[in-house]
Amino acid sequence: MNCFAGFKLRVPLLFHISSVALLAADPTYKAMRDAALTDSFLVENLVLHRDNGVITFKTGTIAFTPPVMGRDTIAVFVGEGEFTFDPVLPVEKAHLKLITDQETVRESFDHALFVFSDGAGKEIRADARTPRQDPHAADILKDYRKLLRRSPQQPRSLVEALLTDESMDNLEADLLMDLYNPKQTGFFSAYFHGKKHSDLRFHVRPRGVMPVFSPEEVAVFNLDPGGEQEGLWYLAHTKDEIARRAASSSEDHRILSAESYRIETTIEKNDHLAASTVLKASAVSNGDRVIKFGLMTYIRVLRVTFDGKEASFIQEPPREDGSLYVVAPEPMAKGSPHEIRFEYLGDKVLMKEGGGNYSVGARESWYPAVNSFHDHAIYSLLFRIPKQYTLSGVGKLVKKWNDKDFDCTEWNTEVPVPVAGFNYGAFKEAKPINDEVTHIEVDGFAADEAPDYLKGAESGGTMGSLTPARLLQSGMQEAQNSLRIFNLWFGKSEFARLAVTQQPAFNFGQSWPTLVYLPISAFLDSTQRWQLLGQNASRFADFVDEVVPHEVSHQWWGHMVGWSSYHDQWLSEGFAEFSAGLYLQATEKTPDKYLKYWDHARQTLTDKNSYGRRANDAGPLWLGLRLNTFHTEGAYNAVVYRKGGYVLHMLRSLMWDPKDGDKYFREMMQDFVATYMNRNASTEDFAGIVQKHMRPAMDIGDHSINWFFRQWVYGTAIPRYKFEYTLAPDADGKTLLKASLTQSEVPPDFVMQVPLYVDFDGPLVRLGQIRMTGSSTNDKLEVKLPKKPKRVLINAYHDVLELQ
Repeated sequence: MNCFAGFKLRVPLLFHISSVALLAADPTYKAMRDAALTDSFLVENLVLHRDNGVITFKTGTIAFTPPVMGRDTIAVFVGEGEFTFDPVLPVEKAHLKLITDQETVRESFDHALFVFSDGAGKEIRADARTPRQDPHAADILKDYRKLLRRSPQQPRSLVEALLTDESMDNLEADLLMDLYNPKQTGFFSAYFHGKKHSDLRFHVRPRGVMPVFSPEEVAVFNLDPGGEQEGLWYLAHTKDEIARRAASSSEDHRILSAESYRIETTIEKNDHLAASTVLKASAVSNGDRVIKFGLMTYIRVLRVTFDGKEASFIQEPPREDGSLYVVAPEPMAKGSPHEIRFEYLGDKVLMKEGGGNYSVGARESWYPAVNSFHDHAIYSLLFRIPKQYTLSGVGKLVKKWNDKDFDCTEWNTEVPVPVAGFNYGAFKEAKPINDEVTHIEVDGFAADEAPDYLKGAESGGTMGSLTPARLLQSGMQEAQNSLRIFNLWFGKSEFARLAVTQQPAFNFGQSWPTLVYLPISAFLDSTQRWQLLGQNASRFADFVDEVVPHEVSHQWWGHMVGWSSYHDQWLSEGFAEFSAGLYLQATEKTPDKYLKYWDHARQTLTDKNSYGRRANDAGPLWLGLRLNTFHTEGAYNAVVYRKGGYVLHMLRSLMWDPKDGDKYFREMMQDFVATYMNRNASTEDFAGIVQKHMRPAMDIGDHSINWFFRQWVYGTAIPRYKFEYTLAPDADGKTLLKASLTQSEVPPDFVMQVPLYVDFDGPLVRLGQIRMTGSSTNDKLEVKLPKKPKRVLINAYHDVLELQ
């Protein structure tokens, strides 16, 4: 039986994929791609204003490429200029100062490239009327093109990785977007060769500077891999939006809204892919023709049809700006339905690791995707793979059959999901667990052999078998228990299945809807990890204890409820961190691991690094991935994961009730999931849900929860506490507790409720909460106790993140 009826793509993969030519390129794009400089003018004291950026051309020449559709698009300046920028938001000033030791940008430059679709050309030409040539301008344009079209195989830094991955800008394709839709206001990008910073970039882009990352429209980047001042210096909404209080992570700059994907994929015996995708989507805006897709650059598109018509597309070679753009034959009307079909082939999605193990790369971009993790769509996935291998996809397995030397499967998602993927290898498939509590089927897939990099250790003879499948059942049971706990706390999962699958990577896991990728370390016992890691094994044991519940919880945090932008990614990773803590509390016989878990989170945030800086000092939780800088490497993981988890942990403590326990917190979390099911939530959205479920103790007088988010999400203060107490017999036979609590190292308006506990030589009893404001001391605390306690303490369960 043929796997894919109607699937016509049968291209032999006998040639290197870089030999596939740029096919069906748009003629206007072709004209822009390598256009030479023509008009050139003298400029003196010319000033351009864009948002809060000011560009001053003191003296020099500026040359333009030929106008396209009546508009200037590219210009090169040579001479003496200056760029200044004043961040609008205080948090952005603080971030800039952390990196550069200055709150504003002032950079002199001797040449620059400008790419724009707004009215910059007219502004410059109106003031620069005297013709003058500069012999260096053409070479500078050539150098900039080489720089901006280069996609390194191994990025040297996080910033370079963000700017040069499969979503990197193809400047001429970006220009084409606006040229073909004159209703767009146009963008402006400047690339400065500064005297202090040789690759400084300034963008004002109404469609979003980094749409995959954030809808924010204004940015200043310094690309300098290995340099102390490299970073995303500024990334924010326009100053006008900020002034009008209209800026939001939920702004919608999409061109298409995905509704469904049908993806047919053949994995050849040489591990290459030949595939087709049919995307059904609707237009979000009016007049657009050019759409950018996420696709790994080593996957080469052969053909695109748009509503049944042949369509132009843009895809440069893999090591260049090989992002995929499709040009619709006609402008799209807002709300109009469309069907786009792609045929493509490529390699580097699957990488052999030995022993039947494969690393699955390009997990978000193995198919042409629009708005991954932003749109929730229905997926139908058909795979044709060599018989000796097994594949687990997202969704439900609805059909399985054979085609000569290949096995075929069809997987359908029964609900909309934000992304689709698969795991692949010479897997042993375990008997499914049909959980009677959650009614979720837990499947398991793991290899029968260790990957090559572990074979040497295995052959030593002292470690025993490192076969991952040996401990597969244990991982499945952990997943089953995780699902039970999270169903109780966060509401019923909308997914009827979860596949626990093994990957060859040792130290990271990942989660896709209905599909979890666990590291091979989770399939080793403690003795084997000790023999492999030595003294590091005990620290790594914490990771192994947490990785299954963390990844399983992403079925809620990331897939059922998404996040709007990088500012809000803590709603996924921080919530998963909190969930792993819940799992430890619910499954361990003693609270030791649970307490150690939160203490380790505190240490990660407050211990100083080799530069004398704490991870928490890198900036507020709200800054997300930008927290990683030269002097604060690792701050993103510490703050977004650990502090993000701590925010939920503290909210749980604040909402705890002596009669009803965690009832109100659970109701809040379930409401959040139900309200934002299959949607992307922002930090402000979550704050609104917390506000709705506020308990009286959380109200500091203004009936608002803003104080909590101002301190813990948008701020960096961490209090230090000093607690002292005395116990004395009282006249009535009871014990009088007198205590003093000091809160320090916080701003005057910092408020926190600090839990007070007593230990009567049994389970701890929570007496109540002490409200503290600013750096102050409350020495008026008196409580009569029924008997003398063994001890009195605050923050017994690390209820408040504190310095120690």
